[in-house]
Amino acid sequence: SVGDDGVVVPPILASDLLLYPYQLYKMRLAGADAVNLVVGALATKDLIYLTKIAKSLQMQSLLMVTSTVQLDNLLKAMPSGGYDGIIVSNRELEDFSFDMTGQQALNILKSDVMKEFRDKQKEIPILVDGRVGIIKAKDEAGNESPDAYIQQVKEAGATGAIVGGGIVPDTPDSWASFLESYLL
Repeated sequence: SVGDDGVVVPPILASDLLLYPYQLYKMRLAGADAVNLVVGALATKDLIYLTKIAKSLQMQSLLMVTSTVQLDNLLKAMPSGGYDGIIVSNRELEDFSFDMTGQQALNILKSDVMKEFRDKQKEIPILVDGRVGIIKAKDEAGNESPDAYIQQVKEAGATGAIVGGGIVPDTPDSWASFLESYLL
């Protein structure tokens, strides 16, 4: 959206572990425009309930998956139109660490379940999360870089990425080159 002064205001994604409805109200009051709901942490009925509450609060719901099993359950259980995007994560839910190879997200993106998801949910954006911009991969010339990993997730079908504060430039002048380099 655009603020009163004409400056583009980026949307705010509440990325806390959300388990209870009151957390959605609290996040909305704090200015969140969207919520990240962790599929592996919620029962299906709770996930459906929280997405309905988010919608009533005029918030977008992004559903995070860390496995093809979670994606398959989501595909079977969630009503079409009940959420606004999928986040494919490199996070390990068991201990909240990250897969620093990036293969977890790539494997999900390249899976048959994701192909089925794309066939049924053509308009839903698919984002990648978890050290995007830090994870390195080898490019065709054999050089390792974060750009090579970003290219791999693009080719695997991701339409965007969630980038954490650890790699965000600390000066306004460097934002333009950062955005040009790292946004899908």
